[in-house]
Amino acid sequence: MPSENDLFITKLTQGDAKAFECLFKLYYPRLTLFANRFLNDVAVSEEIVSDVFVMLWEQGHEITFSGTVSGYLFKSVQNRCLNYLKHQKIENLYVNYLERKQLLDEVVFAAESRYLEKEMAQQINIALESLPEKCRQIFMMSRFEHLKYKDIASKLSLSPKTVERQISIALDKLRQLLKHVTYLLL
Repeated sequence: MPSENDLFITKLTQGDAKAFECLFKLYYPRLTLFANRFLNDVAVSEEIVSDVFVMLWEQGHEITFSGTVSGYLFKSVQNRCLNYLKHQKIENLYVNYLERKQLLDEVVFAAESRYLEKEMAQQINIALESLPEKCRQIFMMSRFEHLKYKDIASKLSLSPKTVERQISIALDKLRQLLKHVTYLLL
């Protein structure tokens, strides 16, 4: 005489909806608790158990049961939980890798930026030093001391037009001398 397990298996492999429903009602809560011991996440546990039952319904006629139906269900849920955990571990490693890479990229970018700033400041100083003395003095008073043309003119006993002309000369020369530096800004 066939056992109850054998009858269940026969009905499942034949696609008996009542047998499947009975199995679902009997094992779904227990399997969810079992999965939750692995995952500590009820929603994911429920999803995994549901997936096992869907697979059982869709492929039940192809499955060869070597033991009990309950043994098969618990082993299937356990395997899916372990696969899920393995996948989570890989995802976490990848996220950590991306975070470390981003941090490293930021450090490298900051170092490059400091180097470029230093290089540009050095090039600007060289260009400023190449200006004629009076032209450099007028330009620096205008740009670094933020004096107006008329204030510079009165301090140096020059006309405002002379100051304006000297700043224009300084800007033209600086543009020419620093045109190679503009690629550093890009």
